[in-house]
Amino acid sequence: MNHSRPWFLALPIAALALGLGGCPIYGDTADDPCAAGGCFCRDDVQCPSGQRCQSNECVPIPASCRTHGDCPSGQYCNDDMCTPSAGCTSDAGCASLSDFICDFRNTCVPQGPGQCLNDAHCAGQNVCVEGQCRPVGNTCQFNYQCGPGRACVDNACSETCDNNAECASGQSCVSRICRPTTECTGTAACGAGEHCVDGRCFADCRATDACGALDACAADEFCRPDWGPEPFCTRNEDCELGSTCVEGVCRTPCTTNLQCMQVDSQFTVCGPQMLCLADVESAPECARGSDCDSGQSCINAICR
Repeated sequence: MNHSRPWFLALPIAALALGLGGCPIYGDTADDPCAAGGCFCRDDVQCPSGQRCQSNECVPIPASCRTHGDCPSGQYCNDDMCTPSAGCTSDAGCASLSDFICDFRNTCVPQGPGQCLNDAHCAGQNVCVEGQCRPVGNTCQFNYQCGPGRACVDNACSETCDNNAECASGQSCVSRICRPTTECTGTAACGAGEHCVDGRCFADCRATDACGALDACAADEFCRPDWGPEPFCTRNEDCELGSTCVEGVCRTPCTTNLQCMQVDSQFTVCGPQMLCLADVESAPECARGSDCDSGQSCINAICR
């Protein structure tokens, strides 16, 4: 019978409890992957509070998150956990990472399907509106497509305003139009129940649709401004006698500009399809914000 003493009885009591640096040691240092020299473990219960066992080593538990703005700069939200990432000043700084872009915190983050920060992140004729690439035909170009009291700004319908209180979430009143506004670099700068998303504070509507009157629960399940066009008509019967519903707008047949001017002061040009058009429709400067110079926006098809 082998009466040799177990290996751990030969160690000083202090060595059983602590490894180098005052960390617990678990396992046989001779043949176990948990070798001496650090905080080693086989499961989470062997780690100090606030740490978990990963590859036989106790490591800090990442902070939980809902979106990238919940994490500090240099980290991104991955499966609800903040995960280290590279820093950047432009998308080029993330080129070594597949499908990553540079976000508002100068951090490389994954670009999910259809997600965008600007038109350059969208393919083909798609445009970036409220964080998603959208077919330009599903967005607005002219003010009349947005309904009364609204303007078309960079393919999104926005409220006209006199002060910030009249704007949707993540917007402020600029030159009497509600515009997207940078409000935060992290969620700590937002109000209760809000998260910092693309530099703007939005409420979370994942659990319940509790968005404000000017907001809508978007694809990312945050309450974003309700940007969609509002068709004036859906059928000819919605229009006055003599007008026809064409792509959500009541159009009057014409042969001359004078005929149009006599019917509607907003649609004063007889277009090639012999229908009355708004002046800006006959010679639009832009169809999207990226058609304009840096610092300008496409507002009612005019770069301003």
